[in-house]
Amino acid sequence: MSLTRRVAFSTIVQIVGKVIVTAVSLVTIGYLTRYLGVAGYGNYTTIFAYVSFWAVLADFGFFWVLVRELSKPNAPKEHILNNIITLKLIFGLIVFSLSIIVGFFIPQYSLTLKVGIALIAASWFWMSLNATYVGLFQSQLEMYKAVISEIIGRTTILAGVIWLIFHQNSFEAILTVYIIGNLINVLINYYWGSKYVRFRLAFDRPFWKLVLKDSLPLALLSIIGVIHFKIDTVILSLMKGLTDVGIYGVPFKILEIATVIPAIFIGNVFPILTRYYHANDDRINGAIQKSFDFLVILAIPIMVWLMMLARPIIDLIAGREYITASTVNFFNYAITAPLILVILAFYVAVSFLLYIFSNILTVVNRQASQIVPMVIITGVNLALNIILVPRYSYLASAIIACITVVIMFVWWIILSHRYLSFRLAFKVVPRALAAGLVMGVGLYFLRDLNVILVSLAGFLIYFAAGYLVGLFSRQMIKSLLPSLGSDHES
Repeated sequence: MSLTRRVAFSTIVQIVGKVIVTAVSLVTIGYLTRYLGVAGYGNYTTIFAYVSFWAVLADFGFFWVLVRELSKPNAPKEHILNNIITLKLIFGLIVFSLSIIVGFFIPQYSLTLKVGIALIAASWFWMSLNATYVGLFQSQLEMYKAVISEIIGRTTILAGVIWLIFHQNSFEAILTVYIIGNLINVLINYYWGSKYVRFRLAFDRPFWKLVLKDSLPLALLSIIGVIHFKIDTVILSLMKGLTDVGIYGVPFKILEIATVIPAIFIGNVFPILTRYYHANDDRINGAIQKSFDFLVILAIPIMVWLMMLARPIIDLIAGREYITASTVNFFNYAITAPLILVILAFYVAVSFLLYIFSNILTVVNRQASQIVPMVIITGVNLALNIILVPRYSYLASAIIACITVVIMFVWWIILSHRYLSFRLAFKVVPRALAAGLVMGVGLYFLRDLNVILVSLAGFLIYFAAGYLVGLFSRQMIKSLLPSLGSDHES
């Protein structure tokens, strides 16, 4: 199988796997939102937002350095993986311990929140180690192994959540299930990973210095990025309360799930872009163009779908309580979770396209160039949230998120063109928007029917309209993913 067809296969497997994982996650959220209520789900959202800051620090940018190093020709895989997993083990123990200690000293957080932070920090320690094996599988284009283990882990969590809810167990008991599910996930990947490398602690200090030097810019970017991405939730929890966090948390969770799609795609394209760049291969231009086209084709219908079916989507996932729950009125209009999802749908579309440009900078080893603009944008985001959240709560958070992601998108295009010469055609954009408009009209007239059937119909309408306006062709349908590189490359 050619290299690019392996990329296509790996991407498709991950998308199918992510559909399954997403379905499992949505069912889990459905049980949690209904069992915990708006304020209780606010607790849940606050805990995960808080721990996510520390999880990024624990990773310290090691993941993409690992994938990059393993993707190089004749890379010493065992040496690279063992040294990086040793670093992650040390970082993880220190960072997650600190997250628990700091959490206990936040006066606004209840004992329930503090215990929850400790439990989720323990569960994410396992996921931090698991990411090393995911990087190994990604570099080998065998991500089906990581997909299978993730499905098993998430299904374990779902089964535990359902069982505990059925027996009316506590919030803390439910969070304990995440430790078990994530541990199972990492043990499965350890077993499969042992067929590539034999794990042992490794302490190659010169290599550590190289890894730390290369990962530091990525770590800073990731830390700043998670502050940018999660600070609104934390500010809501500190300034407004758990009900506001719960209302905002459901549409934001849908946003998080949706933005996994471009991450999967770019994660599979990343090794090829790296190889093309280091080999001075002109095919990198075609790979970037086709990646951009593919993400545009995906982003538009997902944005339209979220906007037009926001109310039934929220109802399906979280329940009717979230349809009407509101603590904010704007010109006597109650701001509810479905309206927040409509706003965040625009964020989803822009973030799809942002992925490719941020990863181009990593490919050309210019990730440090993102630090200053990311600090500026995050500072603006933080300041606006602090100023506007006390009055406009989650409405302000959603609008600010959209504004800042547009600024990032424009800035990252400029940066990527500065360090890599490539031409990008935008002819696919108006065609995708035209197909999306037709899809939106169709969804509007069908919106009162079953949301799942209407969703399927909407995407079929988009595909048909796209074919009519020239967005899709038979050749594109057959070769869009496989043709990221030459079909003759082996």
